Amino acid sequence: MAISRTVFCTLIVCLTTFISSSLLAQQPQKVSVDGLIYDLKHPDNDRRKRAAKALGQSEVRKAVPELIELTEDRDTSVRLVAVTALVRINDPRALKAHARLTQDPEQKIQKKAIEGIIKIYVGDEEGGFISGVKKFADVVNPLSDDYNPLLVESYVPVSQVATDALAELLFSPETGIRKDAAIALGILRAHSALSPIQQALSLEPDNGVKTELIRTIYKIGDPSAGTEVIPLVNDPDKKVHDEAIFTLGRLRVSEALPVLKELYESGVEERRKILGFVPVSGKDDLQKKLLEALAYIGDSSCHDLFLSALEDSRDSYRLLGAEGLGRIGDSSDLSRVAEKYLQEKSSKAKLGMSFALYRMGRKEHLIEVVKSSDKVQAYHYLLEFNASEIQELYPYMLTVEHPIRLRLLDIFGLRGDSSAVPVIEDLMQSTDPELASAANLAMRRIQGREASD
Repeated sequence: MAISRTVFCTLIVCLTTFISSSLLAQQPQKVSVDGLIYDLKHPDNDRRKRAAKALGQSEVRKAVPELIELTEDRDTSVRLVAVTALVRINDPRALKAHARLTQDPEQKIQKKAIEGIIKIYVGDEEGGFISGVKKFADVVNPLSDDYNPLLVESYVPVSQVATDALAELLFSPETGIRKDAAIALGILRAHSALSPIQQALSLEPDNGVKTELIRTIYKIGDPSAGTEVIPLVNDPDKKVHDEAIFTLGRLRVSEALPVLKELYESGVEERRKILGFVPVSGKDDLQKKLLEALAYIGDSSCHDLFLSALEDSRDSYRLLGAEGLGRIGDSSDLSRVAEKYLQEKSSKAKLGMSFALYRMGRKEHLIEVVKSSDKVQAYHYLLEFNASEIQELYPYMLTVEHPIRLRLLDIFGLRGDSSAVPVIEDLMQSTDPELASAANLAMRRIQGREASD
């Protein structure tokens, strides 16, 4: 019996030791930050990768210099983990490394480097680049296939190192790299890269990349660069010619007027010849896009075309006709537009006529535009205002509702000048955190723009 008890006790001790050892083995080893940084120079590839991944996941800024050094590792997989960690940490010190890695032999590393450059400029909420973009950038791939609305603020200086590196990629043999580079240059509003962008557009064989290059020219916002887009109005690919028409209109490229107008009128004339009349259809997608571009340019040579659209049975055409007349701003059209305004049933077309009447000198219609500025349509009308027109908005800050005050502050920041400062300063101390935040952003925009000017 004594022997049995001894054997039993021995078994218990052995079993306990085994279980304890197993549990300890399963517990992750705690490694210090300094230990992980030290491991970035370890001779074992896997050890270097594990350390880099852990430092990136924990966003350890202290490790940035060593991670930059690791991006020159001979092992491709190590370089990829290192640049991925740097993208996650998002430290401006890595900018030159990202620029260098855009020329890496591995395409995955090139794409990560492009993403890293973008996030340095748009990934910091406190940096004054784009309000609230950090949350957006965390969940949306800045290089996705969908249209990317990200933009740095116009006054933010973008490093020439970044711009040059991205511009060089426009001529990469890889279609995906060219496309990503075009998207990145648009996000960064890389005005200094316009020449290679225009050259790339004239040589580009891929329709998807063409589309992104046109969008980049639109985001940069220089009408003189739009002349390179004019031939693409007649491109056989729908996405390409649609994007070209949109960009030429929004940039108000007057040199495009003959091409746009001829294409618009030829479509009307062709249907008249075939059918004996011009059918009214909601499917006239190209015609509507052309009219919209012409309405944005708002040239007096299209006056009769806009008057004709004002009489159209389609709401969208009456809206565009009114907008075109408003941008021409000829007061001799005032009574005709005012008459159509009184008869109009469509709220969108009526708002377009309010905008036109204001532009023709009927100042009382401004209140209708202001009160609708929480809607995209009216907001974009206000974005067209010049500095003196912006000043006419100041009194409304005392009477309009909260959402509209936020919109007006946005307008002041994007389009206003120093005359808006007293109005904005009053709201910077608001007890409403939303108003105070919007006022502070507007102030940063005005001050930043004036400093860059």
